[in-house]
Amino acid sequence: MDILITLLAGLGFIFIGTHYLTVNMKQAAGPRFRRVVRQATVSPWRAAAVGIGSGAMIQSTNAVTFIVVGLVSAGAVTVQAGMPIVTWCYAGTTLRLLLVSIDVALLTYALVAAVGIAYFLEYHKSASYGYLINAIMGLALLMVGVDLTAHAATPIGQSQTMRDVLAVADQFYYWGFIAGTLFATFMQGMTVSIIAVALSQAGVLGVDQTMLIVVGANVGSGIMSWMQGSALKGTERQLSVYQVLLKALGALILLPLLSLEHFAGVPTVAALVGAVTADAAFQVTLVHWLYQIVAALAASLLNGPMYAIVHRLSPPSVEEELSRPEHLYAPPVEDPVAVAGQADREQRRLLRRLPDFLGELRPEEHDGKPTAMAVLQRSGKALAGEIRGFLTEAMACTPHGRATDRLYQLWNANEVLVTLHDELAAFVKAMPKRGKDPAADRLIVNLTEGLHALLDVVALELDGDEPFDPEMLARLTADRSSMMLRVRDGIANQDPPLPTDIRLALWKATDLFERINWLLRRYAWSLGSIAPAAEETTPAAQPVPA
Repeated sequence: MDILITLLAGLGFIFIGTHYLTVNMKQAAGPRFRRVVRQATVSPWRAAAVGIGSGAMIQSTNAVTFIVVGLVSAGAVTVQAGMPIVTWCYAGTTLRLLLVSIDVALLTYALVAAVGIAYFLEYHKSASYGYLINAIMGLALLMVGVDLTAHAATPIGQSQTMRDVLAVADQFYYWGFIAGTLFATFMQGMTVSIIAVALSQAGVLGVDQTMLIVVGANVGSGIMSWMQGSALKGTERQLSVYQVLLKALGALILLPLLSLEHFAGVPTVAALVGAVTADAAFQVTLVHWLYQIVAALAASLLNGPMYAIVHRLSPPSVEEELSRPEHLYAPPVEDPVAVAGQADREQRRLLRRLPDFLGELRPEEHDGKPTAMAVLQRSGKALAGEIRGFLTEAMACTPHGRATDRLYQLWNANEVLVTLHDELAAFVKAMPKRGKDPAADRLIVNLTEGLHALLDVVALELDGDEPFDPEMLARLTADRSSMMLRVRDGIANQDPPLPTDIRLALWKATDLFERINWLLRRYAWSLGSIAPAAEETTPAAQPVPA
């Protein structure tokens, strides 16, 4: 019983220490680390160096991966540029395994003493040093846990029962690889490797099987990362898929070499690490390090093909494609006319999409499934945000003049487009479903088709290369309050009366129709396409009939 409790305590220290170390090192890295990662993607070699450094510093490959995923989501780096960071961060995490594989009991006690003094002086509450002190405490607890586990497992390894079990297990060479993969799928792969090293030091596991466990733990860590990123979609998920491919690549190289050495006696991996050191635990650490280096080198050589596979397995989503600018480049400060032209073309893309918002209300007009309204709204506002930032940067660098006036016009028009996205989404949500009342269905169709025709014609008029007719555009977007008043009277006085919920929904839809018409006119005003009318106030919401 004493041995079992000591063994469980050692494992508990390993788990607690791993948690403290990774969580606090991730917090200690902070925003500055994100800036370093973003700047590192300029060069593959610099990215590789930052990957090794980030793995050694944060001691969590998943944390590094999700930091890069966050930068990819923000558009700060591309997936292909971030791949070397993920590739090489695994090599950096080997530092933790190296520390626990050598006998550093005195260093462990020194770390505990230093952390205790820091806690006594309350440095752990400091904003500057708190996370670092807690991370060091996590490392110390981890090393204490390895020492306890090794001592507790020594009598187990020497027992006849364990020797009989291991003798049966040795008849199937790959059991260590399978066990390492399964365990690392549900707990951190490095933690599995550390426990394997501790059991190897205690004589419970042979060096061969410990090496296989380490190889399997690496594969399992890739699967775990893929599972953790299962909620991600499109481009954001590509790095999780890449980790699985990276780990599979390392296993495809090392596992045949280990098998060749075991079954044919050809000196390969074990012979290489045995020539470096006779210490079994250190040999296992070298195998882990060799796995990372071999996988990273192979992935670096196959960067292009691997990215193509990743892109095929997790292609960008429709929303990502719609959110990505097609015409915006680094603003040429010397040529504000070119800047205005780029922004204008990008805004036309948004304008052409506005009729698609009504796709869900007009399913019979689509051969396939229309793009969801929520996707159009989010992607449109994201693209409008890109245009806003582009124009803001250009205006800050352009001397005042006629060119600047054009940029301000486009900026104002862009804000109107954002509001149009919200109002169209509200119109689609407000419109009741068909099939509840024949009279209501006729009104729903008339409102939907009328708004679609308005959006379509205005988009065509403003998007064409040919000069548009300002008078026609002014007539298209003219005030429709009288017409909407007649529609509302028809809704209120329908005989037989419409159901209350449908009547209120249609009333709200007419309000939104009027606002959308006004915003289209406002958009044309902002671009200088038509002259401003006398009434420039937003249409007020109409009172709901009793």
